[in-house]
Formats: sequence, C-alpha cells, structure tokens
Amino acid sequence: MNKYKEIKNILKNKEVVQKYLGIPEKCTHVGNWYKSPFRKEKTASFCVSEKGIHDFGDSTHYDIISFVQKYFNTTAYQALEILCNDFNINYLENEYQNKETIKLLKQKRQEEKQIKQIIEQWFNEEIQKVCDEMIVNRKCLDIFEKKANLEVLKILYDEQVKLEYYFENLYIANEETKEKLYLLSH
Repeated sequence: MNKYKEIKNILKNKEVVQKYLGIPEKCTHVGNWYKSPFRKEKTASFCVSEKGIHDFGDSTHYDIISFVQKYFNTTAYQALEILCNDFNINYLENEYQNKETIKLLKQKRQEEKQIKQIIEQWFNEEIQKVCDEMIVNRKCLDIFEKKANLEVLKILYDEQVKLEYYFENLYIANEETKEKLYLLSH
C-alpha cells in the first residue's frame, strides 16, 4: 500500500477538515457543512462526510490529500507532509516507527468504534424504555377518556399503574360511581 492510501486510511475526513476550517456551520445526517474555503459564499455548500469531501458550489470532490493540497496550494507530496506533521504521524521518517504509529492509530480507531457502538446501544435501550413508558401512559389515558368507573381503576391497579388525579377534574356521569370512587380512595 502506498503512503497516500495509508494516510487516507488513518485519518478521517471530518477530523482533517475540522482541523483547518474549524467548527462546521451545521451538521446533518449527510455530513458536516462548511462555507467553502475556496470562495466567498453565504450558505454552507462544502460537505464533509465519511464518503469524502464535496464542494457543491463547484461540484468538486476531494479526498484529504487533494483537499490539503488545494487548501495550502502545494503538491500532493507536500500535502502528505503537512498532514503527517499536523497529526503527529512520523510516516515519512522511520519506516519501523511509522508501522508502530499506524498500528496505534488503527487501534485507537477501533476503540473509538467500540465506544460509539456501546453509546448507540445504550441510547437505543433508553429510547426503547421511554417509548414503552409512553405507550403504557397513552393506554391509561385512552382508558380514562373512554370509561371512568370502577372497572378502570381495577384495570389500572392490575397493570400496576399508579395514577394521581383530582376527582373534581374527572368526569363521572353517575353521582353514585363518584361516591364509590371517593370511598375506595380513602
């Protein structure tokens, strides 16, 4: 594998562009959006994603080497040197040291991927809990909207759902049912 491919495999598009352009204007599911560094513009049209770097303003597609090359107006080799220097990669000096650095960087990327998976799993589990709770609460509200009698209280009690409410706000057509509810609650 050549040096250019190695660097592209080590560094992420988003981290390289953020190093030189700063915080993006906006982040979407498509990628991070910047105002193009190659011309003046009002709306961000420079998109950076895992797939690559694309300037929608002039329909140019970049990889990290060609982006740095154009950004610094240099050759491809000088862009490679800039990336190695800015990201503390000793790739161009000592071949043995480079392999160790690449190994460590790849290990770091793998650890980041595992952490991301753990966070996503935790997030999905928490969202599922919230959704389940909302479903139970929605069912309770639907029951109260349709029926307001002792049968409702029994259903809610059986489902181990505790509701607090004020009798004044609860519509009960039958005065006798209201008295029974009052006696049961005390």
